[in-house]
Amino acid sequence: MKIWRFLDLDKIDGFYSAALFESIAKYVGAGSLPETMLFWRVKSPVVYLGYHQRVEDEINAGFCSQNNIGIVRRVLGGGCGFCDENQLLYSVIGREGGVIPNDIQGAYSKVLGGVVNALETLGIEGELEPVRNAVFSKGRKISGNAQGRFEGAVLINGSLLLDFDFELMDKVLKNPTKNLRPVAHAREGMTTLKEMGIADIEAVKQALRQGFEKALGISSRNGTLTLSEAETANRLLDKYLQHDWIYRMDIKRALRKSSSAPSPQQA
Repeated sequence: MKIWRFLDLDKIDGFYSAALFESIAKYVGAGSLPETMLFWRVKSPVVYLGYHQRVEDEINAGFCSQNNIGIVRRVLGGGCGFCDENQLLYSVIGREGGVIPNDIQGAYSKVLGGVVNALETLGIEGELEPVRNAVFSKGRKISGNAQGRFEGAVLINGSLLLDFDFELMDKVLKNPTKNLRPVAHAREGMTTLKEMGIADIEAVKQALRQGFEKALGISSRNGTLTLSEAETANRLLDKYLQHDWIYRMDIKRALRKSSSAPSPQQA
């Protein structure tokens, strides 16, 4: 049985979290560090934006700026999600060719089986929703996920909703029901562990850790970040804070529009 490293960093900065899981993936993909399960929560609210998404299409950036809500563009694909300290966030970081399947849907199915396992341990019904790469409970979403592959690593990141500020999300996202089953309001399409009477975060963490172990057929040992990982994450952090990175796809679209616009002589 393979042994993975387990890291629980509790509450960290949202921008740093993106730099950190990219850093860990570089070392895991290179084979210099063990495959890793990373848990964290964000210190202050952020929106995680998928690599291929545009801020203009997805997020009320003015509201975020006025209310100190960070916009974090991931290196992973998928949709955007609003997060605060009431979500348990995770990154399952393996090596390509390892226990996580090579095909995208197969990888989601295997890893998200760990979330379903965790819910079952907590006495809650859970089901994989392959169309949305999410986990639902009694028809409502409780876990959203994203995937990425680079430098020999495969990452599946996601959130497990302990509680949720629906009113704030409705102000942050332009289409808060986008990744839900058809509903008029996000509150109708999402659920939380708190609603189901689960409030012990340590019990949730333990159930999720064991759920991933069972789904992946591995065991895990408590570990720590290496100095190299931390230094690399600190270097990468500057990228995640830059306007040109956050608005990367918006800028590309603006440049395409500019290059395709007729010149004054043509108009």
